[in-house]
Amino acid sequence: MHGKGQRFVILMALFLVSITVSTTAWAKPEIVLSVTSEKEVIEKQNGKNVVKRVPAKDIESGQVLIFTLKYSNKGNENAKNVVFDNPIPKETVYEVGSAKGARSKITFSINDGKNYKKPSLLTYEIKGPDGKKIRKKASPENYTNVRWVIPSVPPGGGGELSYRARVR
Repeated sequence: MHGKGQRFVILMALFLVSITVSTTAWAKPEIVLSVTSEKEVIEKQNGKNVVKRVPAKDIESGQVLIFTLKYSNKGNENAKNVVFDNPIPKETVYEVGSAKGARSKITFSINDGKNYKKPSLLTYEIKGPDGKKIRKKASPENYTNVRWVIPSVPPGGGGELSYRARVR
């Protein structure tokens, strides 16, 4: 087992998922992933408004989409340092504080996944009127990716990760 060097990387686009697994020959973790994109609708049931989630098929500007990644380890070994790297669709803006994932470290990128940091540390530079570089704090409109890192997923274990994004 590689320990800290073992890594699982899972990339998710709006409707496309690719999985890359690197592991040693004798280790048998197997991360299985399902991805959904949904929106909330309000329906009347017994005279009351009920919020339901439905697949995000017909999407309009201003709607909030909920992206959910459900994962499980179907193998017989611990999966260590599991990384879920999710591009935020360009047609959307991440909703602050919406990324969820138990036992995970959540970070963001503003450069298409080249670097990840906590939101308070995400900055970029622009050139000022005098030609000098000015450092600015990134806002959710700048986020391009969200990443969850989970230290360990035991055999038979799993969980759910999610975030919300508003359609531009």
